[in-house]
Amino acid sequence: MPPEKSHSTYQFFKNLERLINLTDCIFAFAITLMVLSLTVPVVTKGNIAAELPVHLISEWPTFLIYAISFVIISEWWMAHHHIFQHIRKLDRTVSVLNFSFLFFITLIPFHTSLIIEYPETPVAVIFYAMTQACAGVVLAALWWYATKHRRLSDSDITDGYVHYRLIRLLGGSGVFLISIGIAVFNTYIAELSWIFIGILIWLVNKWFYRNDLLVSAEVD
Repeated sequence: MPPEKSHSTYQFFKNLERLINLTDCIFAFAITLMVLSLTVPVVTKGNIAAELPVHLISEWPTFLIYAISFVIISEWWMAHHHIFQHIRKLDRTVSVLNFSFLFFITLIPFHTSLIIEYPETPVAVIFYAMTQACAGVVLAALWWYATKHRRLSDSDITDGYVHYRLIRLLGGSGVFLISIGIAVFNTYIAELSWIFIGILIWLVNKWFYRNDLLVSAEVD
């Protein structure tokens, strides 16, 4: 009987490790694929040395949306990393939620190219924002499910840390949802509104630390 339990525990950790490794590979592929949205300017006539910088400068909206997408996808990876540092077991529900989250991550390169191609079209920005909002909601659902009664997570994590992660994820999703309404009137302002996610995270961090709701060992 004890050997079976030990083998079962090993399988839990083995399957969890496989899921994390697969997730990392998909993130790496998505963030690499995203660079294909950038195109090399073509200078066919005139002084190339003088014209090329002009062409590059004119592409600043493209570089901006690429940079925004790069930061966003990096933040999603870090959020996933922090969450799975505290998950110790794996079941079908977590696997399904994780793959659902990855579904939205793999759409980011496509939506980035869509905005670059149609920067002033509300639909492009709306689909981008909706994808990010859904990613946040799904990851929050995964975190809530895994930590409820500590069924799949570390038993010693505090309620404060559980709420901290939920608020950060759902708060970011909220900003993206609000930007959908803004995009109907102005796509550029909608994109700039995503900066408020960073401000929101800063405010959440400050509030939780001020009220001693986090243990320093939990946040790394």
